[in-house]
Amino acid sequence: MASSSSGKPPRVLACANVTCTPSTPAPARKRRRPNQDLQQRLARCEELLSEYATARPAVPSSAGSPNQDETWKPPGKLIVDDGGVKFIDSFLWANIHGELSAMREILEDEEVDDPCTPADSQSSDLNAGLVLSDTSDANLEELHPQPAHIFRLWQIFLERVDPLTKVIHVPTVQPLLVEAAASRANISKTNEALLFSIYLMATVALTEDECMERFGCTKDDAYSRYSRGCRSALMRIGILKNYDLVVLQSLVLYLFSLPGRYDRHAAWILNGVTVRIAQKMGLHRDGEYLGLPPFETEMRRRLWWRIILLDAMYALMSGLGHSLLPRSWDTKAPLNVNDSDLYPTMTTIQPKDTPTDMIFCLICCEIARLMVDTPELHVVIMQNEMGSENPDPDKLEKASRRIDELDRTMTDILNKYSDVSMGPVHVLATETKSIMIEKLRELSCPMRSQPEWGTEILNPKDHLFKMSLTAGEQNLRMYQLGGANGLFLWFMMSHFQIEVFIYMIGQLSWRTSGKLVERAWAAVEEFYLFHTEMFDLSYKAHMAAAVFTIRGWRLREKVLREASGSTPETPGYIVRLQSILPTEDVKRTLTNEPPDLTDLNTSTTGAAQPNVELSWDQMLGFVDAGSIEWGDVLFQAPNGGQAQTGYGGYGTTVFGNNGINWM
Repeated sequence: MASSSSGKPPRVLACANVTCTPSTPAPARKRRRPNQDLQQRLARCEELLSEYATARPAVPSSAGSPNQDETWKPPGKLIVDDGGVKFIDSFLWANIHGELSAMREILEDEEVDDPCTPADSQSSDLNAGLVLSDTSDANLEELHPQPAHIFRLWQIFLERVDPLTKVIHVPTVQPLLVEAAASRANISKTNEALLFSIYLMATVALTEDECMERFGCTKDDAYSRYSRGCRSALMRIGILKNYDLVVLQSLVLYLFSLPGRYDRHAAWILNGVTVRIAQKMGLHRDGEYLGLPPFETEMRRRLWWRIILLDAMYALMSGLGHSLLPRSWDTKAPLNVNDSDLYPTMTTIQPKDTPTDMIFCLICCEIARLMVDTPELHVVIMQNEMGSENPDPDKLEKASRRIDELDRTMTDILNKYSDVSMGPVHVLATETKSIMIEKLRELSCPMRSQPEWGTEILNPKDHLFKMSLTAGEQNLRMYQLGGANGLFLWFMMSHFQIEVFIYMIGQLSWRTSGKLVERAWAAVEEFYLFHTEMFDLSYKAHMAAAVFTIRGWRLREKVLREASGSTPETPGYIVRLQSILPTEDVKRTLTNEPPDLTDLNTSTTGAAQPNVELSWDQMLGFVDAGSIEWGDVLFQAPNGGQAQTGYGGYGTTVFGNNGINWM
């Protein structure tokens, strides 16, 4: 075998008998000198971190509430990180981020592989399943509505949802609906989430008959479909790490769909996640201070104030008075301006001095402002709920003055920007102002100052009965509004608290006379007229309401017969309840006197007079109605037995941590 020039035999590939020619070795790479600019920036980062480590904590400011005028504005900066916008209110970390961003650019310019550089593509966030049920196996293509249905849902949204929420810009979103009806091929993930949230809220605003007539399916089926689509779209975006204004709009609309369909405590916690996302995006800082364009500033304002109202509503429904909003926020209230007067490229915004479709949101913003800047009001209401005979006079006076101020402010807004001839939302705004002021004055009025004191109100239990009654009556007034009936009835009915209703009818199981009792029975009939879902006794809370209603009616029927000498006519809702209530349950309402709901540790021997010493927390603050073992509560301890002390795993305190939602 011939020798090569190197004196070694050539290598032969056994598989192909091909001579392998060695390649020319690459020249040795010189070790790159450390980049001087990179070293300087690293040194600067170390210097900033050293300052942070040795800095003394700042003394907390004694400034007032965030919406008041303040001379000091906390520093802050919007940064773009991992494809999303994030807010940093620490000057130190803002500088560090700037240095790190510059360092990253240096490395990218030198084409150095950096394993720490975020990938351009974003995957779904599995941890989002902690706050949204896992729908990762959902096929979004199958969940979208038919093209013809898209326009119907959009029109319903425009008529019934948008005037009350105002979190989207209609002229900007409408082309998206047109595109989705034609082809969804180019619809982004964020826009897809927004679409599903619009479909979902349109479904919520429909009645059962309307949904069947227009879309050929039940409301529950449509709600389940679009709710699943919305949650799945949000999950795939990764809402816990990818922040976007459109995604936040979708999440807020999704939260609007939950009342009455989802555990209210869990909904409050989920809204807390929304608050944190909004804070991370800097919505708690006004866009003017951040140097944002006028259009974006206005949309951020609308969204932030709506989040405040949602947080307040869910907090009250969950039995919490104070919201855990960011300590320092300065986002101004939205302006009185129509969507048609806003566009992304505008350089200035001039608010209108005439009526606009923002009127309801402007009224709601004043209510939110009251909750934020007047904590004394919550203290006064809680004292009255507990039947305190010696409320703090200073707090009472301050709360009263603030309610009067709210009355004047909202009246001024209505005089300037409202015209009932311009549509139902203006009627709704006017009535909302009237009912809200009345409700606040009623809730803040001490027990001994009530007009029924000394006659029908003799103790805290009597006062509590009236509070539950007036709360129900005020809800019914909203139901019966001409503007609300049909278009906005869904929104009013979403504030219904069945636990308060059950408490009221539970009181009618032993209260037999008086004007408050007559008013309560009239309210019961009206509630069954509007909330026909309560005839579905497969839900424990509905069953409890039915049993207490029948039990109370039997007692009322007996009293009326003895007073008049003739049997009174049975109302239609009572007849219907008697026909669907299981026979054994009806018998129990007749033969067994169950322990009073508010006195679970009292023997049923003797009179069923409730214990008047129990606090509001024990009496009205229900845990979730669906989780209570109502059978035990209603039917345990017959004929003198001892009432059971544990219900549904909650021990002796079935009623705790909930109050009347006065929103």
